[in-house]
Amino acid sequence: MPDSEHILRAIWRDKIHVEPRALELASPAVRQRFDHIWQPAELFLRELQSLSPGLLRVWEKSQRGHIVFTHLDSVYCAGPQPWRESTLESVCYLSVRDWAQDRTPAWLAFFRLLDHLLGSDAQEGAPSFSDGGGLTPALREAAGRFLAIHQLGHGHRELGISSAGDYFAHTLWLGLNDPQRLNTLDPLVLKLYRQTLLHPGFWERHAAS
Repeated sequence: MPDSEHILRAIWRDKIHVEPRALELASPAVRQRFDHIWQPAELFLRELQSLSPGLLRVWEKSQRGHIVFTHLDSVYCAGPQPWRESTLESVCYLSVRDWAQDRTPAWLAFFRLLDHLLGSDAQEGAPSFSDGGGLTPALREAAGRFLAIHQLGHGHRELGISSAGDYFAHTLWLGLNDPQRLNTLDPLVLKLYRQTLLHPGFWERHAAS
């Protein structure tokens, strides 16, 4: 993965932002977990290395899809979002509280951003990957397979979810962090991810398409 470091540097420069009072407005327990205001963002960037460089490149090249670290809840918001004196489009807000306690909610919010980016470059009102959208024919084909698997309903009750978007976020999180559990819940979606979104060769073909 020779270009991972270059891609992550560009993401850090262009996509990652921190609210100046994010730690100040958090609880004392959260503040005590970090040495400085940028540390949660540094941890996030380090963990992004678990994703394929090709997937990260799709995000890096987009004009949309920003990250803002905040004291508020982690959530993805499509469309224009105010940021200081300007506007950012399609923003994933990541809570410093989640990075101090349980990072899962933050990653689920981030995967909702990725879902929208892969589906339609995170354009407001346009489909996500989990809606069947895709930036390329290969991604649309993979999205169609994802929807067919989702409609089977495997793992919905165990994960406490029903929507395709939630299923994408939760299963991708498990695919990266607990593939054994995902293989028990839904081996079909794990196989799909390993053949597509989590497979470097898929992204090499994506870049050529």
